[in-house]
Amino acid sequence: MGTTMTGAYSIGDDLFVIHVGDSRAYLYRDGVLRRLTRDHTHAQMLADAGIIQPDAVATHRLRHVLTNALGGEESKGEAEIHRMRLFDGDQILLCSDGLHDIVDDETIAEILKTQRGASSTCQSLVDAALANGGKDNVTVVVAGYAMPQSS
Repeated sequence: MGTTMTGAYSIGDDLFVIHVGDSRAYLYRDGVLRRLTRDHTHAQMLADAGIIQPDAVATHRLRHVLTNALGGEESKGEAEIHRMRLFDGDQILLCSDGLHDIVDDETIAEILKTQRGASSTCQSLVDAALANGGKDNVTVVVAGYAMPQSS
């Protein structure tokens, strides 16, 4: 048994995302929520191979069986690392499956659009998961980016 991990850091306008497992990173930019990570699960692997439809992953019986994790006897622990450019007003969301399994992307996007400040946004996301019957742990981190003005 291992654990999942998703992290992000920025240097200037470069964002680096590191990912293992089924925790996720999202980018919210100009009103659009985009998933930056791919779940390391058997269900996702079946979809990638064309064995099941992509929309079946969320309810497939193997959706929580990890193919990559940190720790554990059989774990590969191979992290995916992505790099992208940030723009003024971008928001990054890191979250556990306690959020993304329970709250749909449209609701997540609406909360990111309407809330101001990372703390209240995180609380609203957790509240949405709990209100929708979430029983798993819910972990969320939100970071907003404001680029320095040129002088």
